[in-house]
Amino acid sequence: MKKNLYYKTALEGNVDFNERWRDMREILKLQPHDHVLDVGCAEGLISIELAKKTKKVDAFDVEPHRINIAKQNANEANVGNINFTVSSYKYFNYSNYDCIFVLGVYHKIKDFSRTKALDKMFKKCSKSLYMRVPVVSEKVDSYVGVERKEIEDIAHANGFLIAHKGKPRTSHGTLYRFDRR
Repeated sequence: MKKNLYYKTALEGNVDFNERWRDMREILKLQPHDHVLDVGCAEGLISIELAKKTKKVDAFDVEPHRINIAKQNANEANVGNINFTVSSYKYFNYSNYDCIFVLGVYHKIKDFSRTKALDKMFKKCSKSLYMRVPVVSEKVDSYVGVERKEIEDIAHANGFLIAHKGKPRTSHGTLYRFDRR
């Protein structure tokens, strides 16, 4: 039984994976030897695509049923260089990564630990951090709860510059790529 899926599969899920992947593919800066992390990986579809282009992918999601589906999806795609784990941004044992992907999950963290978690991710990232957040603006939106300044200040404090900032789109949010200086 599939429940609470993020990506559309048949009639279930909410988000069009192909559209999201097309956006990501245009800004990717990956090398075959890269070790990457996918934070909040949902059903693992982005993780699988990243694994096809890199040496190793670690990926986690807080929902066990999504991780089970992710493992099935990776198996069906014959991709074995992914380590899927059930965890949360607070408790995941972060290692060092070349690239980290935080796609569509940061705004869901509603407590004070959000900025600490993002700071930790930047510290564990050696090259590029990719982030998608719902329409980020100068002023906090009560639904989203994220200011552009919050994200960009944490990036800059950790030695990262904005390499890409997409146009804010209501259904997709703003897609960033931060590169280490």
